[in-house]
Amino acid sequence: MEQTLDLTWDLSDLYASPTDPKLIHDLEAAKAEARSFRERYAGNMATLSPTQLEAAMRSYEAILERAYKPLTFASLAFATDTQNDIIKKVQDQARQALTEVRNLLLFVEIELKAMPEEEFAKFLQAPELAGLRHWLARLRAYAPHTLSEKEERVLNLKSLTGRMAWSQFYTEYTSRFRFRVQVDGEEKELNDPQTRSLLRHPDPAVRRNAHAALYGKYAEEAPTLTYIFNTVLQDRLTDLELRSYTHPLGQTALDDELTPEEIERLLAATEAHYPLVERYHRLKARRLGFERLPSADRLAPWGQEPKVSYLEAKEMTLEALGRFSPKLRQIAQEFFDKRWIDVFPKKGKRGGAFCSGGLPSTHPYLLLNHTDDLDSAHTLAHEMGHGLHYMLMRHQRLLNFGATTPLAETASVFAEILLDDLILERLNSEEERAALLANRLEDAVNTAFRQVMYTRWELEAQQARKDGIQPAELYNQLWRQENQKLYGQSMEFTELDWVAWSGIPHFVHYRFYCYSYAYGYLLVLALYNRYREEGQAFVPKYLEILAAGESDSPQGILAKAGINPADPGFWEGSFKVIESWLSELEALA
Repeated sequence: MEQTLDLTWDLSDLYASPTDPKLIHDLEAAKAEARSFRERYAGNMATLSPTQLEAAMRSYEAILERAYKPLTFASLAFATDTQNDIIKKVQDQARQALTEVRNLLLFVEIELKAMPEEEFAKFLQAPELAGLRHWLARLRAYAPHTLSEKEERVLNLKSLTGRMAWSQFYTEYTSRFRFRVQVDGEEKELNDPQTRSLLRHPDPAVRRNAHAALYGKYAEEAPTLTYIFNTVLQDRLTDLELRSYTHPLGQTALDDELTPEEIERLLAATEAHYPLVERYHRLKARRLGFERLPSADRLAPWGQEPKVSYLEAKEMTLEALGRFSPKLRQIAQEFFDKRWIDVFPKKGKRGGAFCSGGLPSTHPYLLLNHTDDLDSAHTLAHEMGHGLHYMLMRHQRLLNFGATTPLAETASVFAEILLDDLILERLNSEEERAALLANRLEDAVNTAFRQVMYTRWELEAQQARKDGIQPAELYNQLWRQENQKLYGQSMEFTELDWVAWSGIPHFVHYRFYCYSYAYGYLLVLALYNRYREEGQAFVPKYLEILAAGESDSPQGILAKAGINPADPGFWEGSFKVIESWLSELEALA
C-alpha cells in the first residue's frame, strides 16, 4: 500500500518550485523593504517611544519572515535532492539575499545594545513592549560580545564562504558516499543511512559487513574530512576570540540561556553515571555470547525486533499521542494528510532525519529516511514531537518563535517515550518486554550518554585545534579516549571505530549542539515522571511549555510545571529512572 501513496513532501505551501517567480520576488522585496526600514530607523532606535519601537519591531519581523521563507524552501528542496544544480543555485541566491537583509537590519540590535542602561530599562518595563521583554533582555546579554555594525556585516558576508559553505560542502560530499555491503548473499550499494540501519540487523555477519564498509569509507576519506573539521574548528575559535568569550562553551551557553558551569554540571553528572553504560553493555555481551561486546554489535537488537512499516509507525505514533492529548493527535494528523513529511531514502537525499520548524506564518516539515524498523518508528515519533512543538508555538511572534536549546528536544523525546509506553502495553511475553527495555536503554545511551561523550570530544578537539592544524590521528586518539571512558571494559573496539567522529554531521553544522540532546532527554525523564505522578492534570502544563516558544527563559517556562534543573541533585532523579529500567532488564535476562 505504501508504494501507492506519495510519501514525498509537498513544498507548494512555500513555493511551487525552485523556479517559482514568487521566490525571487520575495527575495527582492525583502531587500527593498530592509533598505526602506534602514532609511527610516537607522540611528534613531534609542529615540523611539515604546509604542514606536513596538511598531518598528513588527515591521522588522515581517521583513525577516519574507527573507527567511525562500531559504527555508531552498534548504528543504536541497535536502531531498543534494545534487540538483538548479536548487543549489537558488539556495545560494537565498542565502546571499538573507545575508544582505540581515546586514541592512544589523543596526537594530547594535543600537539597542548600545543604549545607556537606564534608557534601555524603560523599554524593559514598558507595557507596550511586554511581548518583547524576554527578547530585549536576551539581546542586552549579548552586548559585551557584539562588534561594530561594520564588523558584524563583514562577518556575515564572510560566513557565506566560511562556515556555511563548509557545512554545505560536507553535506554534498558525504551524500555521494556509497557503501558496498553483503546482505543475504547479495552485494548491495547503499547510502549512509541505509548502511547505518544495517548495524541493527539481526544477522551478525551483516552487521560486521556494514560496520567495515561504513567506517572503512570514512577512513578512506579522512584527508578531506579532516580538512573540513580543521577549518570549521578554527572558524569557531576565531569567532570566540573576536567576540571575547573566555570559555569554549561561552557562546553556546549564552545562546541557550545557561552558564558554562550549568552545562559542565550536566556533563559531569552524566559522566558520573557512565558505569550504567558499562553495566548494560556487559549484560548485552553475555546475551550475545561474548565477554566483551564487539563494537560492530553495539547496536545489535536484544531480541527479534519487529519490522515496522511506515504506515504502522504512523498509526502507533498517532495513537500514542492521542492517549496523552487528543489535541496533539489532531495536529499530528495534519502532517500526514497534507504531506508535510518526506519518508524514504533515495539517491541524492541527505541522511538522517530532521524537523524544519518553518516560520509563524508557515508550518513545519519532517525529513525521514524510514527503513521499516523499530528505530525508524522512534525517529518518526521524535521528529513529530518537534513538529508539534513548532505548531503549538505558531501564535508567537517571530522573535519569540523557536525553542532555546535546553528545551529543543523536550517534545521529541517525550513523544518517543509515549510511543514506547504504548508498545510495552501490547507486549505479552517476558522476552518481548526485555527487548523493549533494552531498546529504551539503547535510547538512553545514544541520546544522553553518547551525546555527552560527543561534547567532551568536541571540547577536546577544539582545544587541540588551538595548537594548529591537527591530523586525523589526533582526532582519532581523542575519540578513542572518550569512548573508552564511556564503555570501560565492556566493549571490544577495532581501529576503524576511531574514525567515527568524521561521520557525525552535528560537529560540522552546529557548535556544541550535542549536549542539548542529553539535557533534553534527561529533562524529559523528569517531566515524564511528573506526568506519571499527576496524570491528566499534567497535560495542560506540558502543552503550555511547548506553546511558550522563546517568550520566556527556559527556567521561567519550566517553573510553570514545577521543574527547576538548577536544584542540587536534580539530574539524579533522571538517572534513577534509567537505572530502574536496567534493573528490570537484569531481572528478566
